[in-house]
Amino acid sequence: MRFLKWGLFAIGLAVLVSDALAAEKEMWGIGGSAGLNVPARQLRDRFGSTTKYGATMNYVMGQATTLEIEYHHSKFDKGKIETMPFTWSVDKKVYTSPNASSTMAFNSLALNALIFPGEENQARGFKAKEYRHYILVGGGFYRYKSVTKNLVYPAQTKEPINLSYVMDPQVDQRYTLAVDVGVGLEGFITDNLSVDVRGRYNIVIGELRPMLFYNINQTWPIMMFDVGVGFKIYFLK
Repeated sequence: MRFLKWGLFAIGLAVLVSDALAAEKEMWGIGGSAGLNVPARQLRDRFGSTTKYGATMNYVMGQATTLEIEYHHSKFDKGKIETMPFTWSVDKKVYTSPNASSTMAFNSLALNALIFPGEENQARGFKAKEYRHYILVGGGFYRYKSVTKNLVYPAQTKEPINLSYVMDPQVDQRYTLAVDVGVGLEGFITDNLSVDVRGRYNIVIGELRPMLFYNINQTWPIMMFDVGVGFKIYFLK
């Protein structure tokens, strides 16, 4: 519940900032990004790092703040459980699941507030060969789907073990809320074209159920860290 409160707080903060700065010079922009998505906490037990890409629409209300609507997609393939061994209690030998598959896909739509602290830092915006740093606070909607299938059933009792006798697929999917916080650096190639480098921590209000035969505990909440590079082009409103 506290993650939901933080998400609503982030959205409310963005609206308040919008009202406060509406009188300043306004611009809008579009952008695209790509980066690395790194699982954190319990999610690290299931997956390694993967790619992440997305697109943004940006609304500049002044030197101090930009609002950003962001879509992104990421997919974890070849989960660690695909090669995870288990010891069969009958013959005490170690086996793996030869046809196991474990994947997890994310799609999200978020509203982010990019806050540029300090007057000197703000003044460097929208000037060729200049850069400025920012703090990012955001929240939005996630849709995730995790599918694990073709795991050998370890509780067999008849010898020899049948590696084609598998458990039912486990599917965890949900539409949910998430919050993200981070920092970034925006460097301007021209007055209206910039490169954006950022890192942030994402907290998704969702769970992946445990797989006790394979010593995989429940994952809740779902946490990830991402770093990425993007390009933005701005236009006067």
